[in-house]
Amino acid sequence: MARIRIQRLEKELTKLISNTILYKLRDKNIQSVTITSVKLTNDMSLARVYFTHLGVESDKKVITSLTRSSGFIKKQIADAKLMRRIPELIFAYDEIADNARQIEDILNKIRAEKDTEDADD
Repeated sequence: MARIRIQRLEKELTKLISNTILYKLRDKNIQSVTITSVKLTNDMSLARVYFTHLGVESDKKVITSLTRSSGFIKKQIADAKLMRRIPELIFAYDEIADNARQIEDILNKIRAEKDTEDADD
């Protein structure tokens, strides 16, 4: 039962943090940031926020900007009254998109090699 509540809160936090970054923050380093997921600990004292970005900024620069904005983001969470205690936010780059892109490149290379082998037969 408790895990269901945590999952619901994770979804709500994902939406809330995404909207906050998109519409309320004006930092140029985080304009192209997309929040992919939020993972709460069982005691809900820590939230790991996973993101991707399309800009040319480095991951460290984006994490620094997000960390600097975490106080404002936490205030938005408090104003939404989702939780009694606001979790500490830790930002981490989500590497799933990069891994998926690498796997897709490998599969395309295998398909191309197979097509050239079939053409040679």
